[in-house]
Amino acid sequence: MPKFTRIAALLLVAVAVVLAVLAFSIGRRATTPVAADVSATRALGFAPEPATVPVVVAAAGLPAGTPLTASSLKLVNWAQRPADGYGDVDAVVGGVPLVDIPAGTAVTSKVLARGLSMALKPGERAVAVPVDEQAGAGNRVVPGDYVDVFVSLKAPPTMSYQPAAHEVVPDTSQTRLLLSRLRVLAYGSDDLPSSSARTAPAPTADDGKPKPSSDGDTRSVATAAPSQSSPKDVPHTAVLAVPVGEASQLLLGVQNGKLSLGVRLPTDDGQPDGALFPSPRPVLAARSDLTPEQKQQLQQPENQAFAGIDGSGLAGHDPFAKSPLRAGHASASPSIQIIRGASDDSARPARTNP
Repeated sequence: MPKFTRIAALLLVAVAVVLAVLAFSIGRRATTPVAADVSATRALGFAPEPATVPVVVAAAGLPAGTPLTASSLKLVNWAQRPADGYGDVDAVVGGVPLVDIPAGTAVTSKVLARGLSMALKPGERAVAVPVDEQAGAGNRVVPGDYVDVFVSLKAPPTMSYQPAAHEVVPDTSQTRLLLSRLRVLAYGSDDLPSSSARTAPAPTADDGKPKPSSDGDTRSVATAAPSQSSPKDVPHTAVLAVPVGEASQLLLGVQNGKLSLGVRLPTDDGQPDGALFPSPRPVLAARSDLTPEQKQQLQQPENQAFAGIDGSGLAGHDPFAKSPLRAGHASASPSIQIIRGASDDSARPARTNP
């Protein structure tokens, strides 16, 4: 009996030692599974590929102000896409860098021109004009509409001529079409929607898939529905895309008159023919020693805007011609005024010698 007990004790000790070694081996493998897998794959002759995402980078140095082309960009695989980075070259083509981008640098939405400047066409300028409910077609104007701008000008005050009490002063106030078919870039707090190449991309995870929000929603921040709608402010300004040669007229109309916007059909391209009417006298006269080529350059919109326009030109008046008031006063027959005490009488017109 003692011999059997001794043998059983030895067997139990052997089993305990085996179990301890087995537990230690299992615990060590559980703490280093990746190292073991890598060692196993390396033993087989190949290594695993790390997870990457495509990123748009500059194929060469990109100067500021030069539109991007497909040949100036390339896709590379990075472990993580930068914030506001792009994964598609077509989404960046046509963008304009705000700063110089070195070769190999990721192109992000922060370094590309955006906003109203990218909605303009060559030769246009974004000009803000004041609006209210009456001037803005009952505040029914939305960005993207085409409008006609009408101007109402009051009669200018005449300082050098005071008409008599019995004289009828003609009203020279006017309302006319100032500019036609201007595109609305912004109205109040509403801006014209930007194209996909100008907007920041949706936030993505390391695998390139849309990053879910805290509540599990995979929509981008720009398309997520607002939690609560806030009332819109009353619009006070409208930003219009104006040809540079006509911007002076619009600004002068804002200063000297009142503007009204008339919404028009987008497909209606009818416009007035300015060649049928005399051109207003510019503020700056051209030099007299210009060559024929330079005289042709005076017709360029930028040079016309630089020459400017004054209030008389905007109203269609010749500043060197006599006004109707002055002409009527000069043609009136001179009279003799007789003063008796506190009263005065106007005598008959004085006789003039032939």
